Amino acid sequence: MFFSFLLGTIFLVLLDVLLASVTMYIAYSHGHSRLKWFVLGLVLPFFSIFIALAVAMRDEQRAKAARGGAPAPVPEPGEFS
Repeated sequence: MFFSFLLGTIFLVLLDVLLASVTMYIAYSHGHSRLKWFVLGLVLPFFSIFIALAVAMRDEQRAKAARGGAPAPVPEPGEFS
């Protein structure tokens, strides 16, 4: 009985860390703090991914509005953005 409880707890902790890592990656790839988003992912494991995606889409909309609707600049071959 205790062994199955222990395995279930370990599984949930690993799932929580995995979801927090995905949240952190999404936010960091859009220029946000890794630590803040990792902690948010630990606290709100399932909802944080959707929050990070919403923030990323909001940032894209703001950048597009700042460019006046023009498309994002395309880097030259060999140039990293």
